[in-house]
Amino acid sequence: MEGLSSLVQLANQQQAWVAINGGYFNRVRRLPLGALKDNGRWLSGPILNRGVAAWGERSLPQFGRLQLREWIVSPSGQRLPIVVVNSGYVQRGISRYTADWGSSYKALSGSETGLLIQAGSVRQRLGPAELDAGVLLRGDDLLLVARGGAELPWGPGERLQLESRPSNDLGLAPHVIGGGPLLLLDGRIVLNGAAENFSSSFLSQGAPRTVLASDDRQVWLITMEGTQDSGPSLGETAALLQQLGLRHALNLDGGSSTGLVLGGSLQVKGRGVAGSVHNGVGLVP
Repeated sequence: MEGLSSLVQLANQQQAWVAINGGYFNRVRRLPLGALKDNGRWLSGPILNRGVAAWGERSLPQFGRLQLREWIVSPSGQRLPIVVVNSGYVQRGISRYTADWGSSYKALSGSETGLLIQAGSVRQRLGPAELDAGVLLRGDDLLLVARGGAELPWGPGERLQLESRPSNDLGLAPHVIGGGPLLLLDGRIVLNGAAENFSSSFLSQGAPRTVLASDDRQVWLITMEGTQDSGPSLGETAALLQQLGLRHALNLDGGSSTGLVLGGSLQVKGRGVAGSVHNGVGLVP
């Protein structure tokens, strides 16, 4: 999951007729910061109860906020929560990584410890030096990473089981993309930055915007730019989308990430530059 690319290159790789940039990412580390699910596999798990769009084959996307609730469980019944899955979002607690993350995992913070689980059993305990050097991930390998003083109390040979369930049915869809904040739901403005852990300054600032939306009949791929200013605030964006008659809308990454590809060429450049992005959403025939 590490890496950035131009939106044009991403669209052309998938032969998308129309494409917009997708969710948030860490530009320095080039890692995703939010939900990405493709064909039933969590390439990057949801974070912070943020807004998502989810869909199946030949169906309109559904919108809402999403969390993924997971635990690792021992035969004795000991249960420890997992905070994020395949994510560049670093926080205290236990995270899990799979081969969908890449061929290896390298530590994202200091003093990490880990457990490599194969076929349901702990294969190896890993210290900070081993995680800094990188741990190979193959097949159905499961790597648990503990950060911020969190502990992994199990040793080699112990059997462990993963329990996973989403906070709602959006997490059961085969395809999910995260962003935030959620702007519209059933025609109502539902902008709530605090519910999705966005700062008040982020909500009030003007910037180029990228939005995935639906009017219950069609999918809308939208970019917005200011003509005489830096661009709309999120509140202004939500109000405009409502006025256009849209029913559901999710804000995606904006600013210099905003981009729109039509027919293989970049037609919109956020802040006048063709910024590299981590992922996008496209219409693929």
